[in-house]
Amino acid sequence: MNVLLLISYLLFAGSNSAGSSARVANQKSTELSILFPKNNQKVRGEYKVYGKAKPGSVVVLHISSSYYKTAHDNRQKIYKGQGPIKRMNRKFSLTADRSGNWILKNIELLNAGWEEDFVIKASSGKNTVSILVFDHTHPVAMD
Repeated sequence: MNVLLLISYLLFAGSNSAGSSARVANQKSTELSILFPKNNQKVRGEYKVYGKAKPGSVVVLHISSSYYKTAHDNRQKIYKGQGPIKRMNRKFSLTADRSGNWILKNIELLNAGWEEDFVIKASSGKNTVSILVFDHTHPVAMD
């Protein structure tokens, strides 16, 4: 009799924990996130920025950057100049589809001089997430 009670208890507890983990996974999928580009990723050129949010919610995407000027000496050597200087400061309003996906197509993440760091911040309601990406490609002097 005790063995049957123990088996039924374990089966009941196992089915309850599976249901609760499914609920937790479902809750996590509706949290605000930036899926691409990844945090601390090198970028250069045109990109799509996309992520997840609560289905139907409005996501405000803010992209800002700072860079260093390119400097030259008398022998045409190129080096890191004045900076960091604020450059990009753009805001986009996007709506998550019924699956919770949002996307910004074709944003140029390309440095304006020596090095540039981009901060991508997504906000929806009280939730905010941000990532940092960079283009530290240095220009080359051509003869």
